[in-house]
Amino acid sequence: MPFDIYSTRAQLKALELIPRSYSFLADTFAMNGEAVEDDKAIYDFRKGSRRMAPFVVPGTGGVLMERDGFETREIGFCRIAPERIITSPDINKRGFGEDVLGALTPEQREKKLLAKDLVDMRAATQRRIEWMVRSVLLNGKLDIFRYTREGRDKQTAMIADYKFTNFFTPATAWDQEGAKIDYDMRKMFDLVYDGLGIVDVIVMDPDAADAVLSNSKYIKNFDGRNIDMGKINTRYRGQGVRFLGWNSDGVEMYSFSGKFIDDDGVTKNQLPSGTVIAGGRGMLKLPFGPVTQVEGSGSNAAHKTYIKMNVPLRYGSEESDAIKNRLTSCPTVVPTNVDAWVVANVL
Repeated sequence: MPFDIYSTRAQLKALELIPRSYSFLADTFAMNGEAVEDDKAIYDFRKGSRRMAPFVVPGTGGVLMERDGFETREIGFCRIAPERIITSPDINKRGFGEDVLGALTPEQREKKLLAKDLVDMRAATQRRIEWMVRSVLLNGKLDIFRYTREGRDKQTAMIADYKFTNFFTPATAWDQEGAKIDYDMRKMFDLVYDGLGIVDVIVMDPDAADAVLSNSKYIKNFDGRNIDMGKINTRYRGQGVRFLGWNSDGVEMYSFSGKFIDDDGVTKNQLPSGTVIAGGRGMLKLPFGPVTQVEGSGSNAAHKTYIKMNVPLRYGSEESDAIKNRLTSCPTVVPTNVDAWVVANVL
């Protein structure tokens, strides 16, 4: 039986060989989970507490102490399914960057387009996952638009509201005289520690970062490992990420200037001006649900389910004389401890 390079099985193997694109918020704060068979993610949810052990009178035994409570919750998976269409003109004319003299055949162009489309669609899917992580980090909610009828209609859907409350506003904005940046950072950390979380990374937008690096009083408390001859050597890591150094508690600090195109078509900052997030790496979970799709046509059509993070599908339409390539993913974002991070508006 000849090997079909356009089959879902073949494309799945190809996808597994291609490294996915990096996205800062998701790769920093979310722990990439595995695909699961259940149609909903089941997880334990808690808020941190610090009950003390009770005193007792000698000889009276002990006193019952309640265990910290938690709730077992479930959340549905979002379905992400970008498509690309390949028509006859796409494969019958020279493509972008193609050698003028050594032109490809239509069949070769179709294979090349398929490979490029898979890479592009997976990158677009990762950008959507980054948006989901951003939504949970900033708002403690996952409120999405669902597209219907191939994007012609949109329906609003609330996937989850985690009742996040760890918001912090300093008494004096960080770009104002008298700002107490080091004090404010300690107060932010206390919110996380009180909730039984840890802080090993601080991420801020460029405006907040400029306020930090311009504050001479704060710089006196700055960890000097990143200072050379009186100059702070920030390091650009790409994709809008700049390593600033360590704060007085030895926590890594980053400036993040990433942008995205929102569902309303407007380009927006990943972090609004004046935003600071402090928390731990991998404090969010990112599981993927099963992908079920119809493969084949006519009497050979059948539903098939894949326990994979990304599932491709190639199908054709004789009426439109076109072929579509789809990439489906069903992720969700889950914080197991909703007190494990803090969001501050410092400007």
